Amino acid sequence: MTAKSFEIEVQNDHLERISQTRKPILAVAELIWNALDADADHVHISLLADGLGGIKAIEVSDDGHGIPYADAEGLFSKLGGSWKQGHRHSRVKRRILHGKEGRGRFRAFSLGRVTDWDVRYLGTDGLRQYRISMMKDRLRRVEISDERPVTGKQAPGVTVTISELDRMFRSLKGEDAASDLALIFALYLRQYTAIEITYDHIRVDPRAAEEANTPYQLPPIVVSGDTYSLALEIVEWRIQTQRRLYFCDADGFPLDETTPGVHAPGFSFTAYLKSDYFAKLLASNLLDLATLDPAVDQALNAAKSTIRDHFRKRAAEKAAGLVREWQDAGVYPYKEEPTTVIEVAERQVFNVVALNVNHYLPQFSTADDKTKQFQLRLLRHAIERAPADLSKILIEVLDLPTEKRQELADMLDRTTLAALISASRIVADRLEFLRGLETLVFDSEFKDKVLERTQLHRIVAENAWMFGEQYHLSVDDQSLTEVLKKHIAARGLEIEIDEPVKRPDGRRGIVDLMFSRNTSRAGSEDREHLVVELKRPNVGIDAAALTQIKSYAFAVAEDERFRDVGTKWVFWAVSTDMDSFARREVTQRDRPRGVLFQDDEQRITIWVKTWSQIINECKARLRFFAEKLNYTPDRDSSIEHLKTTYQKYLADLFATKAEIAEETDAPPSTEPVTSL
Repeated sequence: MTAKSFEIEVQNDHLERISQTRKPILAVAELIWNALDADADHVHISLLADGLGGIKAIEVSDDGHGIPYADAEGLFSKLGGSWKQGHRHSRVKRRILHGKEGRGRFRAFSLGRVTDWDVRYLGTDGLRQYRISMMKDRLRRVEISDERPVTGKQAPGVTVTISELDRMFRSLKGEDAASDLALIFALYLRQYTAIEITYDHIRVDPRAAEEANTPYQLPPIVVSGDTYSLALEIVEWRIQTQRRLYFCDADGFPLDETTPGVHAPGFSFTAYLKSDYFAKLLASNLLDLATLDPAVDQALNAAKSTIRDHFRKRAAEKAAGLVREWQDAGVYPYKEEPTTVIEVAERQVFNVVALNVNHYLPQFSTADDKTKQFQLRLLRHAIERAPADLSKILIEVLDLPTEKRQELADMLDRTTLAALISASRIVADRLEFLRGLETLVFDSEFKDKVLERTQLHRIVAENAWMFGEQYHLSVDDQSLTEVLKKHIAARGLEIEIDEPVKRPDGRRGIVDLMFSRNTSRAGSEDREHLVVELKRPNVGIDAAALTQIKSYAFAVAEDERFRDVGTKWVFWAVSTDMDSFARREVTQRDRPRGVLFQDDEQRITIWVKTWSQIINECKARLRFFAEKLNYTPDRDSSIEHLKTTYQKYLADLFATKAEIAEETDAPPSTEPVTSL
């Protein structure tokens, strides 16, 4: 029975925005943080089965102090009403607090429609209990039941149950999810060792997998006269795990994540970049755009430089340890210590090369001592004589044909083996991606299922090279007003944005993707923006699509704030096909084929492109390298590449028929509207 209900004092669209998260496990993590902030020592996450192999509900239970009934309405009635505001430590056990904005509870609605909080707390007359309920389609409304005494042997705490799930959330099942939580809570669990978190009966214990952790202090972030400290902690793991860089607050609580973008062969690691500036971005709903922030970009560059230096030193340490092993086994080819500068340099080169041979060639590391001794002696000979003699060691180690050994030896005079491997991998990955993309947008098995915003849009955003190597992603699924802000920031100008940019019909528009580049014009640096509007593969370009892309371009042309900062604008409308009306519009005699509109004075051009044109143009650019690599991806390998590389976006798309049949309680997916 509902004792009382009330409305949260904030707009519904704002609640909808903060209730979203890019990874389901991050929503679960927010509920765990809430439990830990309530001084819980034990947090258990249960995935309640639906009897068909799927999940019908997610339950997070804890033994914290709960929420007194008298405090419930005050805490839930307004965003930012958390008691944690102004406090750094929990009430009883004095732990460092994670959430202070009262936002974490709304993340649950990125998983399901209904969330219930079953609360038990110690009142003046004993243990009491009650329920708080909210629904996604009525986010502002909160219902609280009557409280009543607790019967039986129970303890204070909260059980959060998320039901009527949006989909099956395969990423939440299995050991990978527990591993993700281990990375998120690594710093916290190291600090508070008495805490126990179990995920679907798996103990979350990052300490057992830690190899080493190293802290670094970086130059502070300075924005608008305010200074924010910046620190980095690198945790190395004994287990193989996906490399991640977490944006954390100053206490090390992860708020968001990205890829480190650092090559460290032989190391599995997580980097935690810590600053309260990231917490400030999160409070302003700007953390998703962190990499577009100049201050964050500078901090990231400093972190990556430190990570690279760290692993160069660690690689040298590993090499030294491996050398000691070889010396103890009597297989190391040097008996005396180096005495000259040249000998020291040769020895360092030998150790680094030998370490990489040991890492990349399993047959070498598992060989017997006699074989290792022979191969290491040949490696020493190759390094001391000349790069051309490297063919001798390549015979023994890589077994390359004679002409290929000589080609590689000559090439290594001018570059490194790691650079050659990296370049080849980039070309191969791009060929796999193009073949996979071709399958998604044209194959009847996928074209009717692939979604625009959550799938196609996401993987294209991560492959800006398709539109030209010189472009980088500037805006991803943002309004024209945000486009203007990013544009002005890129130009380094100070123009106040006090009114939104609107299309000619008065509505606001959402831009799918905007890529940017610097160009040279008349002896000075200029800027070019490419705005790409995507359509689902089964939705062709018609009169409505042409009107939409033209309305975006005309909004730019007619807004004086864009005119004040001269830049070339190129707009693309992209889909698998176009109807006869659209085809006639882009085949006019007075302009190149595919151009819908061109205004040289305002420097705006609108193109209509098909996926076949874009993919074929990309293939043409890569054809020379593909032929030299003798590499032609097939359908199955390219699909596997997409599954592995973009699993977080495409997991549902590649579900088997049996898995789809099991999703009997999953509502059909819906795409968000493209304009406001």
